[in-house]
Amino acid sequence: MVKIGNTMSNWNTRNLRIAKVGRGTATALLIVISILVSIALMAASGPLMSPADSDQTASSLQLQIEPVARAGPDQTVPQFKNVTLSGAATTDPDDLLATLNFTWTFNDEGPRTLFGVTVHYVFSNTGSLTIMLNVTDPASHYSTDNVTINVVLDTEKPVPNPGPDRILQEGADNTNITMNATQSTDNAQITSYTWEFRYNRQDYVLDGPVVHFNFSKPGEYEITLTVNDTSGNFNSTTMMVNVQATPTFWTEHWLGIIAWSVIGILAIAYIVTKFRRDHQLVTDSDKEKARLQWKGAKKTWKIFRSNRLGFTGFIVLIIFVLMAVFAPYISTVQDPLKSSNIEQERPIMDPVTGEQAKDPITGERLFLWRNPHAPTWDPSPFTIGTGEYVRHILGTDGFGRDVYSLTIYGARASLEVGLIATLISVALGASIGLAAGYFGRFTDEVLMRITDFFLVLPWFPLMIVIMAILGREFVWVIVVIGITSWPSTARIVRSQVLSIKERQFVERARCVGAGDGHIIASHIMPNVLPLIFANTVLLISLAIFSEAFLDFFGLGDPDVISWGMMLEEAYDQGAFNLGAWWWILLPGAAIVIMVLSFSLVGYALDDVLNPKLRRR
Repeated sequence: MVKIGNTMSNWNTRNLRIAKVGRGTATALLIVISILVSIALMAASGPLMSPADSDQTASSLQLQIEPVARAGPDQTVPQFKNVTLSGAATTDPDDLLATLNFTWTFNDEGPRTLFGVTVHYVFSNTGSLTIMLNVTDPASHYSTDNVTINVVLDTEKPVPNPGPDRILQEGADNTNITMNATQSTDNAQITSYTWEFRYNRQDYVLDGPVVHFNFSKPGEYEITLTVNDTSGNFNSTTMMVNVQATPTFWTEHWLGIIAWSVIGILAIAYIVTKFRRDHQLVTDSDKEKARLQWKGAKKTWKIFRSNRLGFTGFIVLIIFVLMAVFAPYISTVQDPLKSSNIEQERPIMDPVTGEQAKDPITGERLFLWRNPHAPTWDPSPFTIGTGEYVRHILGTDGFGRDVYSLTIYGARASLEVGLIATLISVALGASIGLAAGYFGRFTDEVLMRITDFFLVLPWFPLMIVIMAILGREFVWVIVVIGITSWPSTARIVRSQVLSIKERQFVERARCVGAGDGHIIASHIMPNVLPLIFANTVLLISLAIFSEAFLDFFGLGDPDVISWGMMLEEAYDQGAFNLGAWWWILLPGAAIVIMVLSFSLVGYALDDVLNPKLRRR
């Protein structure tokens, strides 16, 4: 009985455990089935909800925020200025790509309403105005911002800009010029442009920012441009139009004609004198003399070539001479002063206001091409008047002219002035020095007092006074330099003649009855000539330097290209402040190099021709 009881008790306990386990398993199974059914229902209901409904549901859960209006900073503007109001800084935190509506409202002689992100308005009345910007998003949320515009009376005059001076050629196809004043500036708005000038004994008045006129007759014409703005302010400036006459053979080759005429006259005089004396052109003694002179020239050349500095200067001078002779073939443009060879400025125009665009940060005017332009190896993207794309390898000046071509052509003026002015100076100085040294007494006293008078006078102020009287033509530049630089030559020649005329061969010539003219020409002049020649080379450098000085101070011929003129224009146009180093460096370096080269050659010749100074 005890076993049976124990057995029954064990069986009931085991059944009770099985029942508990079964109930736990059923509960877990029901939970799993519930989860699976929920997942199935969610999966089935997903396709029934559209993406739009999903976005609306998501957006309904977000907090709506209105846009942030920004009307820009307060401004102080002159009366009648076309003011720009911009709300471009406005943001919408809800949707950065949302389309916003901009409304500007203010009161200026009545309610005013403008629409758009950026608007323009001309304020005709002075005073302070508050402008309200209302920005509304697609959900009808809005915000506002105010900007204050202080309109003050415009007292600043407009700045007229008629463009650069023009140099035209009679009979050319460019005499019908376009006068463009669109580069004129003003705080407000320019209302009128008036061009006034006199042509062919008749006064002309043209109106408009851009006008055309045919200057077909030679002459120099001064054109006055007057601009008026909306505030009643006006200002005037002038531009010059120089129409050059068709060049003749004389005007183009007057220098060569004079030079060859002098050479021809001297040659004819020599031939006539030779035939009258020897009855033949070349005698045996002439041949022997020529042989000895050739031998002496070879020896002199050998000594000169051994002077390295002098020979280097000589090579540089040859380069300058070749540059001047072949200027039309090696320059970028022929005749750089011609208006059709000028690189025009290309401003960037604002399509809304019609005015030149400005940098929003610095306020500087914007250009596609602006002069002076820095050196570049690439051709210009714009054509000049001849239709060519010019490569400005050394940049342009403030007028759009090619600096490389100006530098090449400038060598011509410097060499012409240096050589011709020096010939005038040497002719005067040598003649006065020979006469004073040979004849002495009263002649010497008078001539030397005149020489002293020119020596004590400052040479540059003297040239300025004479140029002011004679004018600015190129020929007067040469003459003035020549007649103010002879005293040093006269002094040097006189001192040498005083020594030579006391020598025995001169006394013998007097004893045999030789006249003063024969003694000077045959005995004194040949001994003074080497000294004159060496001094001549040094005077050339002084003449070139003087010409550059005159041009820099505005006393040179404006129609002749010279390095001094380039420096004067660079200074007037503020090349230093603009950073246009190429405009200053090239003509300045050319003047220094040429003057230094002539000086080196002159000192070398002094060593060669003066045995006392010759290095052995």
